[in-house]
Amino acid sequence: MHNIKKDFKYREIPYNYTSFSDKEIVAEYLGDEAWDILCELRGHRVTGRSAKLLFEVIGDIFAIYRNPYIYNDFLDNRSKRSRLKKLHNLRFSVVEKAANNDLVYKILEKTREADISFFESFGYTKKLRKKIRSALKGITASRNIRFTAFHRAAHITDATDWRVACPEVVVYPDSETELAGLIEVARDLGLKVIARGGGTGLTGGAVPVYRNTMVINTEKLRVIDGIREYEVAGKKIPVIRLGAGVVTESAMDYARNNGYIFATDPTSSWASTIGGNIAENCGGKKAVMWGTAIDNIYSFKIINAYGEILKVQRVNHPYRKIEYADEVEFAVYKVSAGNEKLLKSIRLTGDDIRKEGVGKDITNKALGGVPGLQKEGGDGIIFEAEFVLYKPFANCRTICLEFFGEDLVNASKAIIDIRNSFESDEAAFLTALEHFDEKYEEAINYRNKSDRQELPKAVLLIDAESNDESVLDAICYEVIEMVRQYNVEGFVAVAESERELFWKDRKNLGAIARHTNAFKLNEDVVIPIESLPLFADFTDMLNLQKEMKNSLSVIDELYGYLATRNISDDKFFNGKKISYTMDLERIKTLLSEKLATIDGLIDMAINGFYDEYLQQKDKFNQIRNEGVVGEIQRQLIEEYRNHFKGYSDVIAEIDELVADTLKRKIIIATHMHAGDGNIHVNIPVLSSDYPMMQEADDTAGVVMQITTVLGGVISGEHGIGLTKIKFIAPEILDDFAEYKREADPEDLFNPGKLCRDFPVHKIYTPSLNLIEMEAFILKSSDLETLTSEISGCIRCGKCKPVCNTNYPDATMFFSPRNKILALSMIEEAVLYEAQTETRMSLRNFSMMRNIAYHCTGCHQCFTPCPVDIDFGEVTQKINRLLVDRNRNKFNAMTWFTLFYLRQRGYYVNKVFRLGLLKMGFSMQRLAFKINRPVKHITDAVAPKMASLFDGCFPKSGEQTTRDIFSMKRERRIYSFHNPEKEIISSVLYFPGCGSERMYPQISLATIALLNHFGVRVVIPPEYLCCGYTLLSNGRVAAAERVSHENQVVFHRMADTISYMEIKDVVVSCGTCHEMLDTYQINNIFEYAAVIDISAFLINNHLLNGNVIADETLYYHEPCHSPLKEHDVEGTFSGIFGKQPLQIPNCCGEAGTLAISRPDISKNLRSRKKTNICQSCGGSNLDIITSCPNCVQGLTKIQGDISINGKHLSIYLAEKIIGSDWREQFIKRVKDQEGLERILY
Repeated sequence: MHNIKKDFKYREIPYNYTSFSDKEIVAEYLGDEAWDILCELRGHRVTGRSAKLLFEVIGDIFAIYRNPYIYNDFLDNRSKRSRLKKLHNLRFSVVEKAANNDLVYKILEKTREADISFFESFGYTKKLRKKIRSALKGITASRNIRFTAFHRAAHITDATDWRVACPEVVVYPDSETELAGLIEVARDLGLKVIARGGGTGLTGGAVPVYRNTMVINTEKLRVIDGIREYEVAGKKIPVIRLGAGVVTESAMDYARNNGYIFATDPTSSWASTIGGNIAENCGGKKAVMWGTAIDNIYSFKIINAYGEILKVQRVNHPYRKIEYADEVEFAVYKVSAGNEKLLKSIRLTGDDIRKEGVGKDITNKALGGVPGLQKEGGDGIIFEAEFVLYKPFANCRTICLEFFGEDLVNASKAIIDIRNSFESDEAAFLTALEHFDEKYEEAINYRNKSDRQELPKAVLLIDAESNDESVLDAICYEVIEMVRQYNVEGFVAVAESERELFWKDRKNLGAIARHTNAFKLNEDVVIPIESLPLFADFTDMLNLQKEMKNSLSVIDELYGYLATRNISDDKFFNGKKISYTMDLERIKTLLSEKLATIDGLIDMAINGFYDEYLQQKDKFNQIRNEGVVGEIQRQLIEEYRNHFKGYSDVIAEIDELVADTLKRKIIIATHMHAGDGNIHVNIPVLSSDYPMMQEADDTAGVVMQITTVLGGVISGEHGIGLTKIKFIAPEILDDFAEYKREADPEDLFNPGKLCRDFPVHKIYTPSLNLIEMEAFILKSSDLETLTSEISGCIRCGKCKPVCNTNYPDATMFFSPRNKILALSMIEEAVLYEAQTETRMSLRNFSMMRNIAYHCTGCHQCFTPCPVDIDFGEVTQKINRLLVDRNRNKFNAMTWFTLFYLRQRGYYVNKVFRLGLLKMGFSMQRLAFKINRPVKHITDAVAPKMASLFDGCFPKSGEQTTRDIFSMKRERRIYSFHNPEKEIISSVLYFPGCGSERMYPQISLATIALLNHFGVRVVIPPEYLCCGYTLLSNGRVAAAERVSHENQVVFHRMADTISYMEIKDVVVSCGTCHEMLDTYQINNIFEYAAVIDISAFLINNHLLNGNVIADETLYYHEPCHSPLKEHDVEGTFSGIFGKQPLQIPNCCGEAGTLAISRPDISKNLRSRKKTNICQSCGGSNLDIITSCPNCVQGLTKIQGDISINGKHLSIYLAEKIIGSDWREQFIKRVKDQEGLERILY
């Protein structure tokens, strides 16, 4: 990374961290003529000073315009704008004085015009935003209207990361009734409208192309209005009614829980929404059986450009997938005041829906004038839909086939055989047939099911279903036997857990872009099934061509290196260079000959000579089978290492050069919905590498050409969007344009898309490679590290369902996906400011801090992430950066809390406990009661302050274990034992801050439980904090100091009580568990391990599932759970012999979040309350948890429902010892001298 150099050949304009070269930026702001002038002037440069000054101006304009954080900073800071304007004028004056020909004056004038327009935009924007807010008042709540950089950054792109313009405003309507008003305001103010759901699109379909755009986010329209039956042609059809913002997976889960299948299942079901599924006509693995959205739509409603509600109804739905011979009819109604008026009926043939011979086809955008469907948001906003549901089969099997060999042809032939075998079977059905190749296997670290050592060339995953289990088992066996001829290993999964494991690999295929910092061209095409072997062979040939070209690039780079590399005091080195250059010539000649053959075959295939190509294709097979490329690459590396043996510095330099060139190799990876021939072609590419981007784009074009040659279509489910517009047939675009003129004459919705003349050169993607490089150059190692942490994000949205701060009902959309999009822009803003200002402002760091606040540190996003990003870890790094740079905002309550937790002494803790916990919590409870009658006023006047009194703190500040037993001496180790029982083992119990100081009943209950079973319990001599709270707040040095001090205490304890043979260090808190795991406990107490109290009881067979709990158990899983060994299910089975009802999401405490940002905590608590009400009912509930902090968060939930958070240790003590467990334990210890004080 540190050896990357700025590429001045393509990027002289500063602050450009994008795929654009100077050409595209100049053309965007100064026009195409300006670039021609600059190219002409380039040859006349003397010092290049004037060009640099003009490029600085253009760089400012480009950076500020495209980055909402920088733009909003200048918008809000008049003096900053004024300084920049003066600087630009000064630069113009210098250039004007140095100008020596008319072309310089001309380019200067164009730049001045762009600069004037740029500065005028700030005044226009201020006025426009004021008008928007005023016009939307009364239409939607003010919290739903967002001009912030974060919300605009979250909607600047989709899963592609392609960008054109940043939207002006994002609006989150609470219901569909607000949509008509929003559309009217947009039209009146000259804004364009884009409807946006989960942002999972793969062609840039929802990417704004104009700045004056209102993005209407529909994710709040999440109503699932039950399942009903309609009678159609004498048949009862079950139908589910959904809001447009319902996440696909939620619809699938709802249907499954009610005994049905929701068949429209795009791979992005974890985040895609119903409205987008219809607008794109999405499908997934079930499409082979039940089709895409168009096959399963029963009806939907859309608001058009005139503000009218239209209902589109499928007439006489046949309750199956559309077949080629079908006639498909849609009725379009105008809905007004609850009445429906038929406007028109639209009849389509199967050929209108899908081209004959292909399984999917969404290229017909006009679709006979059917509104909404397949229109990519170009004619209105879909807000409600009804989908047909199907009854699941009684039995399902998943077959995994691993294909070995040299090519993909065998897998393709097997696909044809498998599909044909199911088509003739009336008792067993093919419901999924998916494929991925070895490039994906490498990306996802695929684990072979077979015992073979090499990776499979391809993997097929098949779902077969039937109501007859014997028939199903028979056909699974037949499938494996049928394809055995293709060098394949087959496996069948029966149990649901095994089947999920097979399919897990398929869900992580986005990781293919990991090595190029998460950017790839992702195109989907559809090939007739019979042509799949031919397509597979062609992509193999294309990959071989790219490997050969890359090997030639390596040779050219070596030529260049050797031409300039000299060692002045070594007369033998030059001879070695000459000798190696001769070897390179030999290798290059051989490779060029082979490449010419491959080039000729590819040209034949795509340029109308396909028959000739087929006749000569054996030449490719011969070259492939010879293994030429692999052998040449081996020779290249071996030869230079042999030639320059002993020249370690030369070898290291060549190693780096070769590795850097190999990274630029274009690879074509394929996976497919094989049952319908829908192939996804992925081309990972470094967006910082301009030539590589151009080559990747050309390669995608070749794939589109061969698709057409083979009788396929260029999109099966991704749509057209921005990326495929140049590949689609002009007549298709003309048909859509005609429809658009009637349906949306003002081009209000998603303008610029699906247009013949869209300027594709305006599309760019940011480059995190360039940001990393800039950070390194500016010696901002913390930013460089932060960029590296997030650079792999592929914007898939898998983090959204599990993220606590992604909560649409509270207009809180802080999923890791959105935070990473924003964070990369904040990093750009920081780097820009570092280069353009004399001192750094706090603004960008406060924006970074806001992102960190919107993370509970639960780490749940790590598990589903295909590229292993843990935003909890990222948040810790952000907090550390803010602390290290002294850019962390002072918060008195947070500071006071952290200061308190660092205090170890008995007496200082007693003072704090009485003052902070007992009195402070009591005052909060009083404020809560006073605030309740006037809550609506305080919420409006002082929302952040009101958030502090939104929940009632539980009682705290009771006597600690040290108070009760007068354990005041810091030079004493305290050991509890039960004189009535034989000591069965000895443990060190680490209570931590929450269990010992905040809620001492927890530590007391933990000790009492262990004592009850005859376990000797040793506790540290003082109040010790594990350090996690300091770490999570970015105070890494303080956390490390605390950890070190604790380990010193543990070592001294181990020496003193070695005779006790401590084997377990028990905790009752998740963060203590995580921190103590870093202490290397086994090196302190021999063979000891950190263990949660419940796991200790289970592992030592002290409970055996015999604890009786007749009532329903409700459990809240903390963000940092200590139940690491047995998880929730294992723990409750081991203790109670039954499972609890788990209530999802964070309680709102999240360490110090509740005191640092009570407004965020309030929203999280509101979500938790909603989940409790939906899951449990009732008004007064005890909810068990295993985190001291969560006890507080749960107990704050008051009002129409009252929650008592109870730690698992306390609940167990009540059940095992009795409701008077506290009194019993204290009495036994005091009366029977059950406490030993050991000097150390």
